[in-house]
Amino acid sequence: MFARYWLHNGMLTFDGAKMSKSVGNVSLVHDLLDQHPPEALRYALLSAHYRQPLDWSDNLIEQSVRTLDRLYGTLRDLADVPVTQPMVPVAVEAALCDDLNTPAALAELSRIAGEARKAEGPLARANLKAELLGGGELLGLLQQDPAAWFNRGSAEGDDIRIQALVDERNAAKAQRDFGRADAIRKQLADEGVLLEDTAQGVRWRRG
Repeated sequence: MFARYWLHNGMLTFDGAKMSKSVGNVSLVHDLLDQHPPEALRYALLSAHYRQPLDWSDNLIEQSVRTLDRLYGTLRDLADVPVTQPMVPVAVEAALCDDLNTPAALAELSRIAGEARKAEGPLARANLKAELLGGGELLGLLQQDPAAWFNRGSAEGDDIRIQALVDERNAAKAQRDFGRADAIRKQLADEGVLLEDTAQGVRWRRG
C-alpha cells in the first residue's frame, strides 16, 4: 500500500532518482525478498511517512536490518522475562492514529527497547517487553523468535559448527590462550559472523 502511494505520486526514488521502468531502476518485490529479510523491507517502507518522499536504497535496507538487530537483540536479552500478552503502547497507538505517522511509531519502539535494556526489576522489564511486542505487532514487526531472526538463512549444521567455535573460544579465553581465542574470532569474522560480549555471555550473529 505505502509503496503504491509513493510510486503513483512520484515520491519514491532510488538513490535520489525517481523510480521508473524506462530508467531501469525499478526493484521487483520478489527479487528484493531473495536478497533481504522481508521484515527489513517492511521496516524500510515504514521509516518514512506515506505522504513524504522515500529514497529507496541498499543503505536504507541495511540500516533497517541493523535497527531490527537491536530490537530483536533486546527481546533476546529479555528471553527469561515472562509476558502474559503483548501490550499496545499509548504513544505508538497515538502516532498511528495521527495520519499513520509510522516514523514516530518506530521511534517509540526504539525508545521502549532502550528503556528495556536499562530497566531493573522484573515488573519493569516485563512491562517494557510487553510494550515492545505490542507495538511491534501493530506494525507487523518483531513477531519472530529472536533466534530465528539472527539465524535467518542459515543451515542448522552450520549453526552447530559456529556455536562450537564460540564455545572453544570461550574455553581458550578461560585458559588465557588469547592467541587461539583471537584466531577463532578472526575466523568467524572472515565468515561474516560477528561476536558480541553481553552480560548474558557471548552472542553471535551473521553480519
